[in-house]
Amino acid sequence: MKNTKKFVSVVLAFCMLGTTTAVTSMAATTDAETVSGGSVAVDTTATKALEELDANYRYDGDDLGVTYTKDATTFKVWSPTATEIKVNIFTKGSDDEQGASKVASYRLEKEDATGIWKIKLTGEWKDYYYTYTITVVNPTTGETTTSETQDVYSKAVGVNGNRSMIVDLDSTDPDGWDKDTHVFQDEVTDSTVWELHVKDFSYDASSGVSEENRGKYLAFTENGTTLNGEGNISTCIDYLKELGVNTVQLNPFYDYASVNEAGNDEQFNWGYDPQNYNVPEGSYSSNPYDGNVRIKECKEMIQALHDAGISVVMDVVYNHTYSTDSCFQKTVPNYYYRLNRAGKFSNGSGCGNECATERAMYRNYVIQSCLYWVNEYHIDGFRYDLMGIMDVETMNQLRDALDQVDNRVTMWGEAWTGGDSYHPTNTCDGTKFIPAIQSNAGSLSERIGIFNDSVRDAIKGGAMSIANTGFVQGSKGAAKGISFGLFANSNGNYKWKAKAPSQSVTYADCHDNAALYDQLVASTASGDYGNRYEDLVKMNKMAGAIVNTSQGISFMLAGQEMARTKYGDTNSYKSSPEINKINWNNILEYQDLVSYYKGLYEIRKNFTPFTAMDKSYSSAYTLNKSMGSAFSNQVAFTVKNDQPDEWQTMAVIHNSAKKAEEVRLKDESCTEWVIIANDKTAGLKKLGEVSGSTFTVPAISTVIAVDKASFDKLALDDGMGQVTVNYVYEKTGENLVDPEVIQGTIGTGYTTAENSSISNTYILSKVEGPATGTYSETPAVVTYYYDDYVPESFKNADFNNDGAIDVRDVTLMQSIITDPASVDADTYAKIDVNYDTRKDVNDVTALQTYTTGKPVSSGSVTVNHFYTAEDGTVEKITPSTVISGRVGDEYTTTSYRTIGYTVDTTKTPKNVNGHIPYGVDMSVDYYYVASSMDVKLHVKHNGSLTWNPSLWLWGSDTNGVDADNYTTSGEWPGDTLTEMDENGWYVKDFTCTKAGSYNIIVSDTGTNQTIDYKGFIDNELWIVIDDSNVMGGTYLTFYTENPDNNPNAPIAVPIA
Repeated sequence: MKNTKKFVSVVLAFCMLGTTTAVTSMAATTDAETVSGGSVAVDTTATKALEELDANYRYDGDDLGVTYTKDATTFKVWSPTATEIKVNIFTKGSDDEQGASKVASYRLEKEDATGIWKIKLTGEWKDYYYTYTITVVNPTTGETTTSETQDVYSKAVGVNGNRSMIVDLDSTDPDGWDKDTHVFQDEVTDSTVWELHVKDFSYDASSGVSEENRGKYLAFTENGTTLNGEGNISTCIDYLKELGVNTVQLNPFYDYASVNEAGNDEQFNWGYDPQNYNVPEGSYSSNPYDGNVRIKECKEMIQALHDAGISVVMDVVYNHTYSTDSCFQKTVPNYYYRLNRAGKFSNGSGCGNECATERAMYRNYVIQSCLYWVNEYHIDGFRYDLMGIMDVETMNQLRDALDQVDNRVTMWGEAWTGGDSYHPTNTCDGTKFIPAIQSNAGSLSERIGIFNDSVRDAIKGGAMSIANTGFVQGSKGAAKGISFGLFANSNGNYKWKAKAPSQSVTYADCHDNAALYDQLVASTASGDYGNRYEDLVKMNKMAGAIVNTSQGISFMLAGQEMARTKYGDTNSYKSSPEINKINWNNILEYQDLVSYYKGLYEIRKNFTPFTAMDKSYSSAYTLNKSMGSAFSNQVAFTVKNDQPDEWQTMAVIHNSAKKAEEVRLKDESCTEWVIIANDKTAGLKKLGEVSGSTFTVPAISTVIAVDKASFDKLALDDGMGQVTVNYVYEKTGENLVDPEVIQGTIGTGYTTAENSSISNTYILSKVEGPATGTYSETPAVVTYYYDDYVPESFKNADFNNDGAIDVRDVTLMQSIITDPASVDADTYAKIDVNYDTRKDVNDVTALQTYTTGKPVSSGSVTVNHFYTAEDGTVEKITPSTVISGRVGDEYTTTSYRTIGYTVDTTKTPKNVNGHIPYGVDMSVDYYYVASSMDVKLHVKHNGSLTWNPSLWLWGSDTNGVDADNYTTSGEWPGDTLTEMDENGWYVKDFTCTKAGSYNIIVSDTGTNQTIDYKGFIDNELWIVIDDSNVMGGTYLTFYTENPDNNPNAPIAVPIA
């Protein structure tokens, strides 16, 4: 009778929902508790029904799913409210494969006491595929559904993960797997982490990986790869060993739903779309159809990293699933997810749902899942996506469970949510629900790390806008965040407080938002993405220096050390592989930057205060300015060390000013210093000495120095050789850019190259020194010499055909200009040596300049945009732009796109395109007339969703600065559209108040919202909401014509 009562009590709970919903809703509003960070405690009747399941059917075993032996296979499913479950057996993982057929279906039997359904099938079932057909009662609504689904506890699947597979895991072990061991860091703060996507790693041919393995697990198994396969500069695994990182964090490589595994290799997704948590992703395997292959090749990847001495951290996403028709939902509806007051899925993830770690069986699932990856795949640690959605109790229990394997298994995560998270007041253990957000760091184990976004934003500027600036770009206000970040936010209070340095992941860059170098380009208006700019290289070096001279876990995005670009894409989660890939050619282009990071890692691992787990060194620091009052372009400090076999005192000075600064240390107890890092290089070698306490710190650079006594005593050797590369203007002997210092392990190869930041108005004339060679104990010097570029028109100005271009040609040119008929047409055409399209005295002056030996290589074109006001005054509608470059090179201009103005076609400039001239003021002048500022937006769902869209609208002026709000209410989430026409289109009209552009956010009344769609100038747009993918914030498509009437309607193009 007891078991029957348990089931009846659950049934009564959901049957009562219809009569208690209104009361519950009101009560929930009254009792709601905002915890912090968008976390809201709210209890409903649904909560009570799910708590009943936990109380009556909680199961702590680890044998759910399939247990395989050669003699029999056992299936177990936890679904206490199911009324029938059948297992369906198939020969293949999909019906599209040759030989696909259904073998049989078998009915499972229920254990009433546990809510577990099971069946044991005798015989050999290895490599057969299966699904469950489950008829189940929703415990929160009473609705009965029947669905076919893969196993929640799948360990292997077929293509695209829709069928589970019976797998003999022992047969998936690669050769030597029994000898593969975890690679742990003794202390988590010893970690130097390189965050990587499996596909990014080797997709580009420059990786040197074989074509068949590019973008795959097996790319990691290729040893000896070199840049473009040329044999000299190491890439991939060998590069990582040379760089000095000891930990790779891999973006999700469990089975995710947002890539078609049967599709082409040009698809891309970060993978934050979980489908089968305990199965590797199939698109990274050589054969996604055979469930064994992905498992074996994933293990081979991990084995290869371990063989290189590198820890493997897995990025896991237990906070949400790809969709709400997941295997979880089909097995026990609504149990695994949180519901808000209205009974809808809570959306703290921003992806349409969030998973309930406070529920007993999902908590158990997460813990067992992590243990499975640690034990079966030898994973060394985990990064928890949106950890703030998970509860503190689960995270701490997870920490305890992993400690039973090894307390060096690492854990860190994002201690925030992606939106408002609605959760019960209590967990399944009856304790108060505490979200694992930054403000609750004190409740988390100090061995669960938290991404330190405050130091990230202080270093490079707020991550929410690529235009934001931080300390390295010269923001004095960011010095405060840098100062607190030195202690991993464990000393004092600034935005959040870590219990110890071990609880902070110190970083400047990760996969989210803009790549560091892209943000430097955008925020300083330096030019095009992907180009080298010397000041930005210095800023990048300083960012690395700040991270690696701060406490906490050192972390960076793969390629930060080689100025990786995503070409300004700030959310590349589903952009093309071409955008996301690592371009390994950058390790040649930015060898000095890569070398600098190598040296920083050497310094960090040789100085215990930077890698301390606890706060024992807090009092060893002396800052020039107190943390709370820091407002400066300089952050300077000294640190005392009590480790006898290390440097005893270190000084670090960061100078983000655009000029060299003299900085006097506050702690003057040491007066004899050896510099080990400057603006050019870093490492264990002596770069100079300083007597006293005053240092001259070059512009935009970090100086690191150690006390001379311990430096001389220890004589540390990093085993690296160095090559100095100079770039010299041959005529004067002056450096065109600062010399570069590159370094690598003695005996390994190097190749030097031209510096691409040098203007193409110079050309290489010669190279002196070993441009390609092998690093040795003896430092080498390579010098690239440059001369002025000479435009073709000047080379062809030998008008008297005597083989020389001199003053006689200038004299003859003057006479030809006076009498054009005296020469043939071809000769006369050559008179325009300065490329201004005219033949006049300016050409004479230009040629005369050239004959005196002065450069004639550079010129410019100014582009103006004018509007004639009603009173006749002419004004610019946007600042002029200047196109500078090599004389004779082609230039192209375009009109300025803005709402409120349109090009006056009666005044189209004749020189829209042309060649860059020398020695004259050339302008391209566009004229504009006023146009309408009225905007009409049409909005429509393209699927089955019915929620009324809310529009948040605002403007940007012609400089791109956010301006007026265009919503009627002026309050978030803006204007909710309620009226549709007969074709399903909502309409919103508004009027812009300023020239420029307008910007849009669409949301379902504020919860699930899009990204900021910015820069529109069209007076009428049709906006389609992609109902099949309402997650991740990028589910809108904008058309300039009605797509219902024109299937090929043009896509709206925002301004840059």
